[in-house]
Amino acid sequence: MTRNVPVSIWRRAAVRVDRCLTELRRGRAVRITDPAGGIVAAAVETLGEELLQRLGTPGTRLALAVTEERARALGIAADARGIVLPLGERVGLEAIARFVGVIESASAPAGLAAAAAGAAALAVAAALELARRARLLPAVVFARDARADDADELLAVEAADVEAVAQALEASIVRVSDARVPLAGHEDCRLVLFREAPGDLEHVAVVVGRPDASAPVLVRVHSACLTGDLLGSLRCDCGDQLRGAVDRLAVAGGVLLYLAHEGRGIGLANKLRAYGLQDGGLDTLDADRHLGFRADERDFRAAAAMLRSLGIARIRLLTNNPDKIETLREGGIDVVERVPLVVPPNVHNERYLQTKRERAGHLTGEQDVPAGG
Repeated sequence: MTRNVPVSIWRRAAVRVDRCLTELRRGRAVRITDPAGGIVAAAVETLGEELLQRLGTPGTRLALAVTEERARALGIAADARGIVLPLGERVGLEAIARFVGVIESASAPAGLAAAAAGAAALAVAAALELARRARLLPAVVFARDARADDADELLAVEAADVEAVAQALEASIVRVSDARVPLAGHEDCRLVLFREAPGDLEHVAVVVGRPDASAPVLVRVHSACLTGDLLGSLRCDCGDQLRGAVDRLAVAGGVLLYLAHEGRGIGLANKLRAYGLQDGGLDTLDADRHLGFRADERDFRAAAAMLRSLGIARIRLLTNNPDKIETLREGGIDVVERVPLVVPPNVHNERYLQTKRERAGHLTGEQDVPAGG
């Protein structure tokens, strides 16, 4: 059992979810069922005119679903499962794309914003979650009574499958391979690759030196940041934190968990969209919400599963983020100490760092969280 989901059920659900993620990324529709019936849905970001026309054949009731975050950004009341807006025959693909943020627009098309809206049913909420897991903008066009010619041939998944996979993330973390990889200045290093399924995320554990697992091991849980880690972007502090963490780990040994959580889990394409919104005045959290995402889409349960696979149960955690501490403790890892990791700001990331402290609850070097428990 994993989070009350039997492993056998989770494995079958994971296969169906994985196939549906691929279909949505490729611009194809999927069928999602729930106790009330089912829908045929496609992600707006990859939706083409041909598929839109097939979904909207005469006799169908075509609708658009967006998350609570996107609805509220557009001034529309919504609950946690998102909101549904009926699509009239004259609403085209460009208007839909502007409404959900695929094409950035100063205001939403009036015809959609003024439409009667309703709460998303289970199947619709599952479709939004699938789009989010595919790292697409979380917005879908769907029909409950679709008569597309190939509707019966579509890949199908139950809304309950999507929920089961979300609950049992730990079961999806598989240790795949490892090798000795000397790093510049820290030659005694080993990389261990973990794969997350469904989906295509790959996480890496960098074991620096020879940490003693019988004592609390110094650990850094670091979310991948192409712009900061590789390109040296000044918009964030990620690159400086990564290099500072490796230097700290090299002193007495430790582990860097490098997680494929680009843009706090929204992916590189959406992170760049969010950067555009930040240039227009939004802070980093509001920019993500404007696109329909939660303030933080990362799931640090993967880190707990990786540590268990490495035989590490007690750690000293290099972090300023209390969410990492809480999730690791919930995953059975004993975080005995928080070790602050603070880097100097620059003129380009001062506002970003201030937002993390004041709105996301990140800690400074002087603050701490309760030990143990």
